[in-house]
Amino acid sequence: MQDIWKVIVNPNAGSGRGGREWDEISNLLSAAGIQFSSSVSRHKYHSIDLVRQAYQEGYRRFIAVGGDGTIHEVVSGIMSTDNADPDVTLAVIPVGTGNDWGREWGVTIDHRQAVDIIAKGHTRVQDLAEVRSVKNGTENVRYMANIGGLGFDANVCFKVDGYKDAGKTGSSLYVKGLLRAFFGYTNKRFKIVVDGNTLYEGKVFSTAFGIGRYSGGGMLQTPDALPDDGLLDITVIKKIPKLKVIFSIKKLYSGDIYSIKQVIHTKGKSVYVESFPFAKVEVDGEAVGFTPVTVTMMPHALRIVVP
Repeated sequence: MQDIWKVIVNPNAGSGRGGREWDEISNLLSAAGIQFSSSVSRHKYHSIDLVRQAYQEGYRRFIAVGGDGTIHEVVSGIMSTDNADPDVTLAVIPVGTGNDWGREWGVTIDHRQAVDIIAKGHTRVQDLAEVRSVKNGTENVRYMANIGGLGFDANVCFKVDGYKDAGKTGSSLYVKGLLRAFFGYTNKRFKIVVDGNTLYEGKVFSTAFGIGRYSGGGMLQTPDALPDDGLLDITVIKKIPKLKVIFSIKKLYSGDIYSIKQVIHTKGKSVYVESFPFAKVEVDGEAVGFTPVTVTMMPHALRIVVP
């Protein structure tokens, strides 16, 4: 099985693009001489179970057909097995809404390009992070491949997840979730500890911890992040007037976020955050739990196929 790819298809990714475009992708994979079998994710978190099952069957090479949330589930599935296995490799064919992992590595939404990358087989290793938060009163462990956070961003993710759970689709979900979260959000008191030292304690609008640079469809909350340097980039937006947030949107996309007066940033190997009251936590755009949260770097933890 080690020479055969297991393709995990999320048909709901990109408001249904994953399902609509799977036949085209399948044909491109076959035409490129890539041997594979496929499994279709039927519900939230199903991809995690599909990866675990495939690993037990002997598969060591995985292709995620979906968005950043699908990548997150596939990575969490891989890391919940024998995460020290050097033969495990991940490739991605992006069909999501944001596709921020692909943006980081130069894997575009052009299916022919993505399949060509897999066929050429050039690999690198990237960092991951273990994220421990609280869900339903118990510890929830997930693995991050790109960016996570607390505060405003996490509230947006929870709103969007709620819409999806209710069966709603469409590219406007993120905008709708963003607006509802923005006007209903209040700053919370955070204590943020990096590598055992308190970075900041006080009212916070948003906190991001990144392996990669991009989130939210191209925003640069951690513009100096390197996905293979063994360090997390941490950006904290302290209490800030909402009007200033609106006027600073351009800086979130240009990489100039550090020029905002209320922003502080650093790098580290671990982050611990507690909040008063509790705050929502998101990882790779997926709502995963609540504070307190601990994020621990896993340097060079996963081999990936990239240009």
